Amino acid sequence: MQNHLIYLIKIYFLKYRGLSRLCYFGFIFSLFESIFIGIYYYLPIYFIDFVHLDLTSSGLIISCYGIGAILGGFAGGKLSDAWAPGIVSAVCLFLQGIVYLVFLKIQAIIFLMINVFVLGIVSYGFITANHLFTLSYSSDSDNERLKVINILSMTSNLGLGLSAIIMGEIYEIGFHYIFLLAGFILFILSFVSFISCRSHSLENFSGVYNKKFTVKTTKLPTHKANHQVAVLILSSVFFIGLIISQLSTTYSTYIREIYPEQGIKAITILFALNSLMVVVLGVPLGDCIKKFNKIMMVGIGGFFIGCGMFILIFASSFIMVVLACVVYTIGEIIFFSMAQYVCYQNSSSNKRGTSLGLYRMVYASSRVIGPAIGAATYAKYGGECIWIVSGIIGVSCLISANYFKKFN
Repeated sequence: MQNHLIYLIKIYFLKYRGLSRLCYFGFIFSLFESIFIGIYYYLPIYFIDFVHLDLTSSGLIISCYGIGAILGGFAGGKLSDAWAPGIVSAVCLFLQGIVYLVFLKIQAIIFLMINVFVLGIVSYGFITANHLFTLSYSSDSDNERLKVINILSMTSNLGLGLSAIIMGEIYEIGFHYIFLLAGFILFILSFVSFISCRSHSLENFSGVYNKKFTVKTTKLPTHKANHQVAVLILSSVFFIGLIISQLSTTYSTYIREIYPEQGIKAITILFALNSLMVVVLGVPLGDCIKKFNKIMMVGIGGFFIGCGMFILIFASSFIMVVLACVVYTIGEIIFFSMAQYVCYQNSSSNKRGTSLGLYRMVYASSRVIGPAIGAATYAKYGGECIWIVSGIIGVSCLISANYFKKFN
C-alpha cells in the first residue's frame, strides 16, 4: 500500500516536469507576485483602521483597482507584442513595489485612489505579460502549453492562499513594515525577471537579423485568427466572470443566511476547498482533458461553473453546498485553462499579447460590473434568482461551444 502511494505521488509530480528552465522562472514570478498582490485584499482594513477613513471612502478607493485592472490587462498584452513580455513583467513588478512604498507616504483619498488604480494596472499587466513570457518558452504542442497555463493558475492560487496565511501571522507588526517588505522583495523579483528575459530578447533580435540577411529562414507557425471563436470565448469569459464575481458578494451573504449557525466558518471551509482543489487538481485535470475538443471543453467548464451555482438552490444540507463547490471548482479549472489556451492559439503569432490582453480586460470588466449587478438582484429578487441565471449562463455557454466546436 505504501509503495503504491509513493508511486502515485511520483506520477503526480512528474506532470510538473519536462518544461524549459525559464518556464519555471515564470511560475516562481507568478507565485511571489500573487503572494504580494494578496495584500490588496487587506487594504480596506488598512484604510479604516490605520488611515481612519470611513467604509464608503474605503470602498471608493478599492473600486479604483478594478478600473486599473481593466486597462492593465489590455496594456500588458499590447506592450508585450511590441516589446519582450519579460521586460513588461519586470517593469510591472518594479512599479508594484513602488506602489506599496508610496502607501507609506500618502493618506489623502485622491492619492490613495490613484495609487490603487496604478496597482490594478501593474498587477493585471504583469499577469498578462508573465503568461506570454512563460508560454513563449514552451513548445508548440497542445500538451505543453496547457500544462504551462494550468501551472500558472496553480501558482497564482497557491500564492493567494499563502498570502492569507502570511498576512494572518504578520498582521500585528503593522502595515508599514508589510509595505516595506513587499516593495523590497518586488524590486528583487523585478531585477531577476529583467535578467532572465535578456536571452529571450537577444533570441528575438537574432531571429530578425537572420530573416533579414539570410536567404533561407525558418518561419514560425502562424494561426489564422477566427473572429467568431474570439467573440465566443470573450463573451463566455465575460458572463462566467459575472458568476465568479458573486463569490466576493452575494455568495458569501447567501451561505451565511442559509447556515447562520456556521456563519463565517462555512465560507472559510468553502473557499479553502476551492483553493485546495485548484492547487492539487489543476495540472492533473488539465492533463486528462487535453485530448478533447478545446472549444467544447470551454463550454463544459462554463456549464459546470453555472451548474455548481445552480445546485445552491437545492442546498438542504451543507453537504450539498460542498458538492456545489466541488462542481463549480472543476468547472473553474477546465474553463479558464481552455479559454486562455484558445485565446492564445486563435490569434496570430504577433498578436498573442493583444489577444490575452483582451481576455484579461474582459474578465476584469466582469469582475467590476458583476458585484453591483449581483447585489441589486439579490436585494430585489433574492439569491435563488442569481443561481438560476448562473445556471442559464452555464447552459448557454455549453450550447454555444457545441455549435462553434467545428472551428477548433
